[in-house]
Amino acid sequence: SSGINAEYGGCKKNMIKLLLVVFNVIAVIIGLALLGIGAFTMYEYGDILAITESSFTNIPTMLMILGVLVFILGFVGCYGSFRENRALLIFYVILLILVLIGEVVAVIVSLIYKGEINEQVEIALDAKTDEYINYDKTGNEEYEDSKEVVDKIQDALKCCGVHGIETYTDNTTWVKKHGDELVPASCCDDVETGYCNSTTAAVNDVGCLDKVADTLSDNVGLIVGISLGFILIQIIGVCLGCVLCQRIARDGYKEV
Repeated sequence: SSGINAEYGGCKKNMIKLLLVVFNVIAVIIGLALLGIGAFTMYEYGDILAITESSFTNIPTMLMILGVLVFILGFVGCYGSFRENRALLIFYVILLILVLIGEVVAVIVSLIYKGEINEQVEIALDAKTDEYINYDKTGNEEYEDSKEVVDKIQDALKCCGVHGIETYTDNTTWVKKHGDELVPASCCDDVETGYCNSTTAAVNDVGCLDKVADTLSDNVGLIVGISLGFILIQIIGVCLGCVLCQRIARDGYKEV
């Protein structure tokens, strides 16, 4: 009877060990995927995320940091469970719990900021387009970066101004120099540089506020969704790690 129980206990431990190894191999793959998603987001949406000069700017960096942490955790957990090293598994569980707490905090903060996206984007876009118009008038190099950012956003999102072409055509400073029909070339599909006529069919007359806000909201939603998924998965990882630690302690554990 004791032999059967020992065999059954060993079978259970091996099953938990296998599940933890599989769990952490998947974690390593997901960690690499997060690194790729973060890098792509930074490359593709860097200027749009930077427009608010707030926590949204850090979204790609947060994804890449999360990817690195998940990769390290996966490697440590996989090695610790394969070697049945209790000390390493305890370190793994503690680190996993700390990451878990960090992700819960990140989700809460992201949800709080998500409610303020429109307000922050409008303030930032108003400031950037004012600086754009100022640069257009004076050539002041201090505002050159704002011109580049606004042009990139208008071109990438197929939009114009904050609420539409009126950002330019109703602006006194702009109208004095260009009249009330010209808008930046980045507002039009078929014009590379300079300006274009706002009365042509090629103009993108939709404002950038809603498009930028939607893009930021989607990225915050991505962070929240990924984090919630990992929170659930990591709870399973913590449970498996604790159970395996207990089994190894009962049987005596191996050194690295």
